Amino acid sequence: MPKLLFHLGELSLKGKNRAVFERRMAKNIKRVIQPVIKPGGIHREHGRMTADVEAVSDELINLLALIPGIRNFSVAESCDLDLAAMQEAAKAAVLANFGPDVEGRRFRVTAKRSDKRFPIKTPELNFEIGGFLKNQLNLAVNLDNPEIDVRVEIGLKEAYIYTRKIAGIGGLPVGSSGRGVVLFSGGIDSPVAAYTMIKRGMEVVLVHLYNSTINRDFIKIRDLARQLSIYQGRVKLYLIDLEEFQRHAIANVPADYRMIIYKRQMIRSAAKIAHQERAQALVTGDSLGQVASQTLANIHAIYDASDLPLLPPLIGSDKEEIIALARRIGTYDISIEEYCDICSFLIAKHPQTHGRRDRVAELESLLPLEGLEYPTRTIWFDGGHEQVDDKASNPA
Repeated sequence: MPKLLFHLGELSLKGKNRAVFERRMAKNIKRVIQPVIKPGGIHREHGRMTADVEAVSDELINLLALIPGIRNFSVAESCDLDLAAMQEAAKAAVLANFGPDVEGRRFRVTAKRSDKRFPIKTPELNFEIGGFLKNQLNLAVNLDNPEIDVRVEIGLKEAYIYTRKIAGIGGLPVGSSGRGVVLFSGGIDSPVAAYTMIKRGMEVVLVHLYNSTINRDFIKIRDLARQLSIYQGRVKLYLIDLEEFQRHAIANVPADYRMIIYKRQMIRSAAKIAHQERAQALVTGDSLGQVASQTLANIHAIYDASDLPLLPPLIGSDKEEIIALARRIGTYDISIEEYCDICSFLIAKHPQTHGRRDRVAELESLLPLEGLEYPTRTIWFDGGHEQVDDKASNPA
């Protein structure tokens, strides 16, 4: 049976806290491989994890490559810590991955002893296993430009042999860096901001704020949430109707300040969800200077609407960088689909770019910030699939 071998990269730097991160990583891996995992589960060793599985499909490999926290992984042969067993396992790995017609192909053996108590030193392992493969399969040694790179890792109880490393996305395991609420507009930026925090180990909750008089179809928002659930696993989406507040803002706030006032109310609504979800921060898709509401003065005027910290992971990124990442994670084509964003509905011809906090306080005194009811729906997504428990409540 195949064995999955995971290298965790950044987790090895966590010192005495490493076990906490590794347990979370094991839980996240197990969620994906549950249908094929063999009894015994996932085993942790220093800097890596292993799992015995019944079978490995291309679909499973694609899903594993998207789990935050994995630097790379391999489908490996395992054997006893015995030279003859390792030679035979290396031969089996080459034949399994490259077929029987390998005569004359360039190869090398790259051994690594994690357990230095193993009596055969690395250069000798390379020589003995390489010589065996050369003689058995008529391969040609080439250390600088091999077609076949046979990797041998000496573990605590087994040796692992493989010929292919599959790149992961790195980062930290989801859930190891707390929980945050993302203000989720449906544009290009906010899904990328959500992904960036997921990759850093944050479990994100998505909050989309809309106006029910202009937003009646949430297919695009659902599709984006579904795509992000491929990376995180289970994702919760809140849909909050701010139509009533928007009516008051349009009636009482000058056009140039409406965006600032409205974004502050969006932050207040998201903060309520954050407290409800026991989240520790809010996340925005802001990029400094990209639009009028994202000048430094306006960011200052908007962000103090919440007592929670606001994290803008894209603050120093330009639009081309954000678009490139959106394409890579599969959200770009969804984000550019037509959708009437409630913020664009409020943009003035000449929006304020240097919002003053005293002016903001004056304008908000004219508005019913408390007591309004905002109809709220929640939808769950799990690993790319939408759950059916779409629930409505009032208020958010």
